[in-house]
Amino acid sequence: MAIDTALAAPHSTLPDNPIQSLAERDLRWARLHAAMESEGYDALLFAAADYRGHKGSLRYISNYNLCHRYGYAVMFAGEEPIVVLPQNLEADRRPASRWVSDYRFPYNLGSGLAEILSSKGTHLKVGIVGLGQVMKVEDYLAVTTALPTSTFEDASALFDRVRAIKSPAELRAAGEGAYILDACFDRLLEVARPGMTEQQVAAEMFHVGSRLGGQDPLFLTMYAEQWGETARATFGQPEDRVLGVNDVFTFSYEIVGPSGYWVELSRMVTFAPPSDAVGHIGNAVALGMEAARAALTPGTPLGDVQREVISAVEAQGARSEYWSGHGLGMDVLEEPWVGLDVVQDSGKAGAVTTTESGMVLTIHPTLWDETTRAMGYMANTFVIDDGGAKALSRHPVTIHTIS
Repeated sequence: MAIDTALAAPHSTLPDNPIQSLAERDLRWARLHAAMESEGYDALLFAAADYRGHKGSLRYISNYNLCHRYGYAVMFAGEEPIVVLPQNLEADRRPASRWVSDYRFPYNLGSGLAEILSSKGTHLKVGIVGLGQVMKVEDYLAVTTALPTSTFEDASALFDRVRAIKSPAELRAAGEGAYILDACFDRLLEVARPGMTEQQVAAEMFHVGSRLGGQDPLFLTMYAEQWGETARATFGQPEDRVLGVNDVFTFSYEIVGPSGYWVELSRMVTFAPPSDAVGHIGNAVALGMEAARAALTPGTPLGDVQREVISAVEAQGARSEYWSGHGLGMDVLEEPWVGLDVVQDSGKAGAVTTTESGMVLTIHPTLWDETTRAMGYMANTFVIDDGGAKALSRHPVTIHTIS
């Protein structure tokens, strides 16, 4: 599958939004219906909540962007979905969408879901997308109590496998977000100076992102922090910490583009030539990212990508503190996981275990040097095609020094 090299185009220049087209809708529904048939489901129940990692399924299936609280969609085999929302969301200024004709706002969501499901019978096999982490307990109890002879299973893995491969329209949507993040970083390089606070720098980037159509910004800063005799790498929201001449300003900026797709960009910034320790850890991060990029070819196990990162950074005397990346889409954390089975989760690689053409991933090695107490972190968003991984950002993976 060839990826259009003109991905990074600003949303305002696009005459149409292909991500909202009926052709895109039909492609997604066909994939889901095929997966349902393959696994024998009579219905899929999509659970969503207004949280960065928990609402993408609803937007994926219905083009409805949940702005508040929580909601559901029910898809029966071979049919269009029904969107089920709390009553107060009936007043939501949801974006115009021809995708779904049936929106319902029951007095009680659990009872409303049970009524919809039981309309097709009482012996159903129902897969719930988001059962383990998203669906409200009271709603789950309502539907299982009302349909005691039906079977309810977690179908999150089914959905993860379907959405891991992006359509050409989805890849273009990722490019929109990457364009915005590059512009935000351009602004940082223009204005960041010693004496500014993290919050002041973030505010400038938020302004650019919002002006270009970005939403739901997730902005984190990282630095090495001393706790008594112990040093550690830390991260969090921008604070009123004043940036000094010799500081390393390491940021991670993730944002939703106008079409609803997450992208990530992270870099290390200094105001003076970096120390030998900082330069070394920054170079190790860049080498780890290059090792991941080279390994991200279709058919590669994601655990092998993590091992390539570890090998590259350990050759520099650094240590990888974390798994090295993950999928991106309408949620900020999607499968596949890059190295989760290697460093954290007892061999559980997830529902998607190898790279395939059409995937969108962020790679972000998190490194720590015990000897120098230097930490390093950078990230790029990549698209995978038959030729390998291609970065969406035009900014080089290096320490950027603002003199």
